[in-house]
Amino acid sequence: MAYVRTVKTASGARAVQIVHSSRRGSRDIEHIGSAYDDAVLEALKAVARQRLAVGQPEFDFGPDFAALQAGSGAGGGPLAITSSPMGYLWDALGHAYQLLGFEEAAGGDEVF
Repeated sequence: MAYVRTVKTASGARAVQIVHSSRRGSRDIEHIGSAYDDAVLEALKAVARQRLAVGQPEFDFGPDFAALQAGSGAGGGPLAITSSPMGYLWDALGHAYQLLGFEEAAGGDEVF
């Protein structure tokens, strides 16, 4: 697992680092650079995010994605969430619950 972090240095600058950690608890820290102002800090964060994305393929959302993104008024920003199909997950979990026999094992108790 890897993530980008910023830390304050002894000189008062803000350092941008990529932290690579493992399940065993060991960490490897890659220093990207240090910044004294917000513009440089954001540029360093962008470089760090690009380094993390190297080798990871982008998901193709299809030809309608650009039109949808342009129509949202966000100009490349986050898209609005218009629905949440949680019902599909709930139905799948209920079906698995029945297949595994939990409904019968619970004796009709609705809490379980």
